[in-house]
Amino acid sequence: MSGASIGRPFFPRVMTTREKELSVVIFFCQQLDPDQDANRRALEKELGSRIRFFPLPCSGRIEALHLMRALEAGADKVYLVTCQIGACRYREGNIRARTRVEFARRLIEEIGLEPERFEMVNASSPGPCSIDAVARELISKAEVLAPSPLNAKKPKDAAHNGP
Repeated sequence: MSGASIGRPFFPRVMTTREKELSVVIFFCQQLDPDQDANRRALEKELGSRIRFFPLPCSGRIEALHLMRALEAGADKVYLVTCQIGACRYREGNIRARTRVEFARRLIEEIGLEPERFEMVNASSPGPCSIDAVARELISKAEVLAPSPLNAKKPKDAAHNGP
């Protein structure tokens, strides 16, 4: 996850294109889809800013901060797609990822957000899969969530708008 700089958000601003559509961020193990660049770009082009993909060398590289930052940047729902339990080429990557997702879920629950905003999904087969097909399935089965309150426009502070 290089490229982050101090003081600047790591994730590009994710905005909804229609009022009732949720913005989705999908982190995924790049080992799942050998053609992931073409597959995810096609879906990003189709859905626009409604969806963003972030490939990881292994799902075990995810940190709770990455998930939290995705919410901060405007995502309504954040998925982590991992290989099947026991099929990780780095042995325990998806097990570490589950622990971190659960930790992030507890954090957002403490501040009053729904823990369902973070979800970990294991790939359905041990072999390669198409990340765009997985994403389409996730979006079609998406739970009904209200847009994130973090995306609501904040009123301007009257103290800063002096005469």
